[in-house]
Amino acid sequence: MRLRPLLTPITVAIAVGALIAPTPVAATESDADLSSSTSARETPTVSIPVRTVPSPVRDGQNGTIVMRVGRSAPFRVIVDTGFSGLIVFPGAWDRRPGGVRQSDTRVSYRPASIGRVRGLKGSAPMTFNGVTTTTDIPFVAATGSNRYIRQWTDQGVYGLLGVGTKGAGLVNPFSALPGVLGLRWSIHFQRTAGATAGRSGEILLGAKAPLRSTMALRMPYLGQNANGAALWNDHATAGCWRFGPRPETCLPTQLDSAFNITRIKGARFRTLPTDSDDNLRTGTLVRWAEPGSAFTGIRYRAGNRASVDLTRVIPRGQAQIIVGNDLYFDNVVTYNTVTGTVYISDPS
Repeated sequence: MRLRPLLTPITVAIAVGALIAPTPVAATESDADLSSSTSARETPTVSIPVRTVPSPVRDGQNGTIVMRVGRSAPFRVIVDTGFSGLIVFPGAWDRRPGGVRQSDTRVSYRPASIGRVRGLKGSAPMTFNGVTTTTDIPFVAATGSNRYIRQWTDQGVYGLLGVGTKGAGLVNPFSALPGVLGLRWSIHFQRTAGATAGRSGEILLGAKAPLRSTMALRMPYLGQNANGAALWNDHATAGCWRFGPRPETCLPTQLDSAFNITRIKGARFRTLPTDSDDNLRTGTLVRWAEPGSAFTGIRYRAGNRASVDLTRVIPRGQAQIIVGNDLYFDNVVTYNTVTGTVYISDPS
């Protein structure tokens, strides 16, 4: 998905607490950086490097970061904005780490990116590049595996970190970080080929709204989670879409950083041109705009490359667009849970 030239300056100034500083913390993935540090606590933005890895089962790529649960060794997890909460895969640790409380409560979840997961509920503080949540966060320790999880663990990825703002699942650990770090963050992935080869992506905790954004999408307010953090329905951001010559239609839009195909859902789309695999016909122009805007925010032509331009039509059920993770490779996506706004901006 490619941005149009930047159109309208959007300046957002939100006074939250007393944290003000212009320079993000430089980050690496060493154990020292992941341990608690004074500089991380005193700085209002913390940078978490994102490593891009191949997606199992299908072509495409995913963004992953390193975190700690309780006093565990650091382990790598998938970044998923379509789910809320942490699922720890078998093999993340041999023995229960210090600071981790494990219950006998059996639960079952089905994140779209890894399929059905059954496990035991636990809780622990969680640490991201030196910053630890202010309270214990519930998580699920998977007691079994499936073909998706096995292929993730085969390449050294041992969990799914859901950072969605809806509360769909458990609790987004980011929402329990101290100060502005738990109120706003940005996500950007880097591809492993082309001009960005060898570069890390970034999650920036405490990120401010971009001075210039292509779109600013509002999320419906849902209330608060168990820790008092605001919940916003990121499965229903407002978006207006056009597919080829069809007239524009505005409908709920979800942004999913873990799924590498954009999905067009709903019976109203059964007449869209597709190939034999139900993918939108290659070359079809797709346009996406902020409601009320006179300009198209993002446009691309459908193709056959996962995490780039692959777009699938599912002509049944309630109408919805689920945007795949190509959005996070081509743009910086910034979440503000004070205002319930998602900003999409050019990474350059």
